[in-house]
Amino acid sequence: MRLYKIMNSNLFTGMERDQIALIQAFAESARRLNFTEAADKLAITPSTLGRRVKRLEQYLGVDLFVRTTRKVALTEAGNIYFKYCSAILRQLEEADTVAKSMGKNPAGLLRVSVPSTFGKLYITPNLPVFLDKYPDIDLDINFTDHFVDLIEQRIDVSIRIGALNDSTLRAKLLAPNIRRLVASPDYLEKAPLLKRPEDIEKHSTLHFSYLNGNEIWTLKSNQTFQTVTIKPYMRSNDALALYEAALAGKGIAILADFITHPALKEGRLVPVLDDWKVPETGIYVIYASSGFLPNKIRVFIDFLSELLKNKVLK
Repeated sequence: MRLYKIMNSNLFTGMERDQIALIQAFAESARRLNFTEAADKLAITPSTLGRRVKRLEQYLGVDLFVRTTRKVALTEAGNIYFKYCSAILRQLEEADTVAKSMGKNPAGLLRVSVPSTFGKLYITPNLPVFLDKYPDIDLDINFTDHFVDLIEQRIDVSIRIGALNDSTLRAKLLAPNIRRLVASPDYLEKAPLLKRPEDIEKHSTLHFSYLNGNEIWTLKSNQTFQTVTIKPYMRSNDALALYEAALAGKGIAILADFITHPALKEGRLVPVLDDWKVPETGIYVIYASSGFLPNKIRVFIDFLSELLKNKVLK
């Protein structure tokens, strides 16, 4: 296959002098599937970006995009080429970072992804401290509860809450993620009796949309596991919305201690079925595995470790 031969040859042999600019134009377009947004990101005009992508397609002899009046999509060749280009651009960026960081303070663009609620509660209030300490780092931080592909989306550091499945990434445990069943005293006073997990099926439940298992809650007592099928009174992809609903007496929710701790301490929420625990997961910082850890990533990981050491409850 011609594309395979190209990607396994010397990347720059026989190519145009501005091949990197062509690849950047293609990669940004592939990432966004919107030529106007890609052009804005690269600070060039859409017509310039279009010409660069077209020149790259002519060189390769394949179409990288399917273009219609309504949308832009990658072809099969475009998908394959994008994976290679993402890796190439990341390596070039790392090479620049290594060279610039030799004997210098941490500097450069640092792309970070964090879960929405956790990030806003624990990371956002402390970012000014980090930026004051490292003024040469330009921070690009994205708040999302969706899965983030670090390599494809060119993210330097991400915080993930839950189980880790990708063995190609490096990870450091920042703190345990302890979750529990909680409800307000007012709700429990009026609700049906609650002594066993199966009793939950008679109650109003507040369900986090991204929770693994769809609408099944898994609980653990000693070494015994039990599942409960729920019919949520409320679903949300925002844990803070569920927290507020629980405070207002709208039902039982599974929430992390890093969200509920103040309300539990003040008695505005109380644990439910305290003998039955929600299986514990972890709060991790993850980053791509490579032989060199840029200073900008190292200092941010150290910042997170110190920040969360005494703030996330065990």
